[in-house]
Amino acid sequence: MRARLVGSFVALTIVILVVFGIPLRSFMENVEEERLLTSLERDAFILAGHAKETLNTIAGSDLPSLEPFIADHAERTDAKVVVTNSSGIVVASNDVALSIGASFGNRPEIQQALLGEPAVGERTSSTLGEDLVFVAVPVFSGDDVLGVVRFSSPRSVVDSNVNQALLGIALAGLFTVLAGVALAIPIALRLAQPITRLKKNADAVARGEFDNRANVDEGPREIRELALAFNTMSSRLGLMMKGQREFNGAVSHQLRTPLTALRLRLEFLERNISSENREVIDAVEASQDEVDRLQEIIEQLLNLARMESGVIPQVTVDVHEVVAQRLEMWAPLAEEKGVEIVSRVEPGLFCKMIDGGLDQILDNYIDNALSVSESGQSIVVFGYEKSRRVVVEVHDEGPGLNDAEKIDAFDRFWRSVSNQNKPGTGLGLAIVKQIAAASGAEVSLDDRPDSRNGLVARVECSAI
Repeated sequence: MRARLVGSFVALTIVILVVFGIPLRSFMENVEEERLLTSLERDAFILAGHAKETLNTIAGSDLPSLEPFIADHAERTDAKVVVTNSSGIVVASNDVALSIGASFGNRPEIQQALLGEPAVGERTSSTLGEDLVFVAVPVFSGDDVLGVVRFSSPRSVVDSNVNQALLGIALAGLFTVLAGVALAIPIALRLAQPITRLKKNADAVARGEFDNRANVDEGPREIRELALAFNTMSSRLGLMMKGQREFNGAVSHQLRTPLTALRLRLEFLERNISSENREVIDAVEASQDEVDRLQEIIEQLLNLARMESGVIPQVTVDVHEVVAQRLEMWAPLAEEKGVEIVSRVEPGLFCKMIDGGLDQILDNYIDNALSVSESGQSIVVFGYEKSRRVVVEVHDEGPGLNDAEKIDAFDRFWRSVSNQNKPGTGLGLAIVKQIAAASGAEVSLDDRPDSRNGLVARVECSAI
C-alpha cells in the first residue's frame, strides 16, 4: 500500500514534468532566439554607427577605426561580424576564415539591407552547412546606404543555451521529485498503516472471527470513522450469525422430531392395514414418500444454513482420487440404468476446497446427469489445470438447458419443467453454489463444446 502510494506520486510528478516539458522547450527556444536576435540587433546598430564615418570617408579594406569595436564584440560573444560596403564587398570581419574583399552581395539579408531594410531571421548557410540566426542592418549617410553590418550566430548556440536551461529545470524537477518522495513516505505511512490493519480486520471477519475489532484511535479522521463503522458492522454480523446458528439448532430439533414420529405412525398404519385395502396402502406409501422428501429438504436447508453461518476451513484435495471414489460409488446405479461413467481426469491435480466439498459437488452433478441420461448414453468427468485453476467438468448427453435455465438452476428450489414430476428437492445446485462460495471456487453450467446435446457442469478451484 505504501509503495503504491509513493509510486503513484512519483509517476504523477514525472508525467507532469514530461507534459509541461515539451511546450516549455518550445517556449524557451522562442525566448532564447528572441533574446539573441535582440542582442545582435542592438550590437549591429551600435557598430553601424561607428562604421558610418569610416565607410563615408575611407575607400578600401583597411578600416582601423572599426577593429577595436569588432574585437571587443568577439571577446563578449561567439557571433560573427561582417561589414560590407555599398557593393556587398567585405571590408571588415572577425571571422578568420573569411577573406577581406570577398563578395557577400548574393546573401539575401545583405541584399535586403543594401535596399535600406534591416533583415532579421534564420536561414541555412550553404557555405557553413548549418542554420544561422542573423541580423543585417544598413549603414546610412542621409538617404544613401554606405554599407551593411551583419551579425550572425549558429542556431546551435540557441539550442545549447536552451539545453542548459532545461538541464537546470530538470535538476530542479529531480530535486522536486526527491523532496516529494521524502514528503510522500511519511504521508503514505500515515495513510497505509491503518488501512492495512483494517484490511487484516476485514480478512479476520471473513474467516468468521466476528469479535475482531479495528483500532478507532489511529490514522486520519476518515480512517477512524471507517474503523468505527467497520466495528459496528462486525458486531451486528456476529449477532446475526449467532442468532442464525441458534435458530438452525432449534429448527433441527423441532422439525426432525415430529417428522420422525410421523413416519413411525405411517409405518405402524401400513403394518396394520388390510392388504386388500389397496387404495389406503397406496395413500400411506405416498405419504411416507412425502415425509422422506420433506426430511431431505430440511436436511439440505440446514446444510445450507450451516455453511452460511460460519467459515469452514479449507483442505488440500487430490482431485484424481476424489473423482475415482465418487465414480466407484455411482457405478452400480449407472450400470443399472445402462449408462457408462468415464473418468478423463489428469493425475497430479490438487486444489483447495472445504473438507468434502468436491465430493458433494460431484455427487450433485453426477446425480443430475444420471437423472437425464438414457440407456446407452455416457457421462464423462474431465479434470485439468488452466491458468493456475483446477477445472472439473461433468459432461452428460441429456436434453440440456437453455441460457436462462443455466443461470436459474443454482437458485433454491428451482427445477426444470421436465423434472417437475420427478423426485428431488431443487436444492442440490444451490448447495453446490454455497460449497463453491465457501471454498473460493466457481461453478457454472454450459453447453457441450462438441455441439452435441447435453450439459457441462463445471467447478473451478485454486490449484495447489
